[in-house]
Amino acid sequence: MENVCQVTIVHKEKVTVIKNKLDQKDFSNLLVLGKCFSDSSRIKIFYALETYKEMCVCDLAEILTASVATTSHHLRFLKKHGMAKSRQDGKVVYYSLANEDILSAIHVFLKLSENLSMKS
Repeated sequence: MENVCQVTIVHKEKVTVIKNKLDQKDFSNLLVLGKCFSDSSRIKIFYALETYKEMCVCDLAEILTASVATTSHHLRFLKKHGMAKSRQDGKVVYYSLANEDILSAIHVFLKLSENLSMKS
C-alpha cells in the first residue's frame, strides 16, 4: 500500500485554511466550464472557432459530421454559458468565441492536450 498516508492529518492548520476558503467559494461556473470541454463535439467547435474565428452553423455541422440541429444545440449551450456569441447575416448564423479570454483558454487547453499526449 504505497502512496497512501499512514496518518490521519499531518498539517491540520493547512487543512483548516483550505477548508475555510473552500466554504467561501462557488465553483458552479467552473463546473459549467468543465461541461463545455467534456464533449468531443464542443471541443471540435472550439478548435474550429479558434482556427477561423467565425464559422456558420452549417459548416460546423459538416465538420462535426452532425446535423445542423445537433450542432445548433451545442452552440446554444456554449452561447448560454458565455463561451460563444452569434450573429445573423440573412439566413446564415455565424458563431465565434465570446471574447479573447476564451480564445486564450482554448489555446492553453489545446497546448496542454498536445503536451499530455506526448507523455502518454
